[in-house]
Amino acid sequence: MELIKIDHLQIDVAATKLLEIDSLNVTSGQKIGLIGDNGVGKTTLVNILAQQDMTDSFTTKGKITRNCNFAYVPQLLDAKDKSGGQREKLAIELAIAKLKNMSNGLLLLDEPTSNLDVKQQKWLVQLLQKSKIACLIVSHDQNFLSQICNNIWYIQKQKASGFTGTYSEFQRFQADKRHFLEKEYEQQKKRVNQLQVSSNQKLNKARTFNKNKKGLSSSGWRSKSLGKQRAKNSVIKASKNLTNKLNREKAKLEKPQVRRSITFKNGTEKQAIADISNDKAIRLNKQKVQAFKRNLFTIDNEINIDFQTKVLLAGQNGVGKTVFLKQIKHRELVGYYSPKLKIGYFDQNICVKQTDQTLIASLNETSMFDDSSTMQILGDLHLKQFAQQKISSLSGGQLVCFNLAKIITGQYNLLLLDEPTNFLDIGSINALAEFITNYPFAIILVSHDQAFVNQIKLKEWQIKSKKLLVSEPPVNENEKSNANELELLKFKLDSLMLSPNATIAEIKELKAKIEGLQ
Repeated sequence: MELIKIDHLQIDVAATKLLEIDSLNVTSGQKIGLIGDNGVGKTTLVNILAQQDMTDSFTTKGKITRNCNFAYVPQLLDAKDKSGGQREKLAIELAIAKLKNMSNGLLLLDEPTSNLDVKQQKWLVQLLQKSKIACLIVSHDQNFLSQICNNIWYIQKQKASGFTGTYSEFQRFQADKRHFLEKEYEQQKKRVNQLQVSSNQKLNKARTFNKNKKGLSSSGWRSKSLGKQRAKNSVIKASKNLTNKLNREKAKLEKPQVRRSITFKNGTEKQAIADISNDKAIRLNKQKVQAFKRNLFTIDNEINIDFQTKVLLAGQNGVGKTVFLKQIKHRELVGYYSPKLKIGYFDQNICVKQTDQTLIASLNETSMFDDSSTMQILGDLHLKQFAQQKISSLSGGQLVCFNLAKIITGQYNLLLLDEPTNFLDIGSINALAEFITNYPFAIILVSHDQAFVNQIKLKEWQIKSKKLLVSEPPVNENEKSNANELELLKFKLDSLMLSPNATIAEIKELKAKIEGLQ
């Protein structure tokens, strides 16, 4: 059953095109993930489909046919007296209850996992997997998308398109597309080089017609000049045609974007690393961690943090993770703090002071990286186009991203990052994961984004049962067995791929088993 059909829709903001859709539809049973960079119009599209009130600056052209009852859970909910996770959970439960017995129900969710801890995320995944209600979900959570969605809508270059398949299949499709574009670029570059050589040869040949050959008299040269002139004109014409073709090929030549890892490049930066390489940054004594005269958890053993420590601080919402980071920032926990310690703290709820200084000028004042790397980080967070704008002109979400850029590029040797991915899109999250992996100093990170956590592979500290656990947990025998089985299956897959007798069905079956264990 078709619930929504979109035909030739264009969404404009302030008379400028934001987004266009040729044709997309939602049918019963579909779980659609809506993805794209920040600011491309994902939330705007969902608001329009949900018939929310829009400001006069937004206009639409085209046709939307609705044959559904829908429930909409927006990204920003009224705070009141509940935590973000509790509010999100309650709102989703009420929305699903509203649509439960409707054959034409459609659930619209905008970033539903951003306020949920790991336990709550598992609850939501199980709830949506069991539910037969169709869903359209805006999300940057790749782990969530992989488990829920059987269709993807993606927005690129101001156009929304559909992909039939899971998010994992969409990722492979995008990877194949990038590979094709890279290959096509190399072929185009080769054609351009060949045309350039041919063009140069024609031009050189045309120049030779002006030279009098040795041994030929002036009268002899004049008698042949008419024929030579025709030949010269022919060569010049061919040269012009080649030049025009060369210019057309050059205009089509578009190099695929390639990210390079951000690294320290100058001696001063490298010396900063060497100066603290063998030092302790912090030593925390055994103590109780409190907030508002309430015991949150205890540190039962002395904790040593050096300048290369990188850890993920895990635990359910409300156990005290943010309190722990803030008390380290303010050096309120009892222990030793190195005089060389420089702490950068990212809290998504605290933005930098809004000034008339430009973004790039503010970053360059404090960045420990060179200009190109600093600008790349702005690009990763989709702020490059605003580099010369005043900080005071940024929106709330842009200010949060700028605050993150200011912290991670700053002259610090310990970063405390509290949910840094919440306002980032998938591309920015992947770039941040790469940055954290290559960052040479200490990091204590809080995140509930499982795909992001899996990418960075940090040692885990956990607040559980009102205790901070920093030792490695015992290896689960089932997990160990799964790991062994996974390695065996990968070996079998490699063998099958090399075997001339292997069938496609066998390879697909083995790949499915491997994906099930990963």
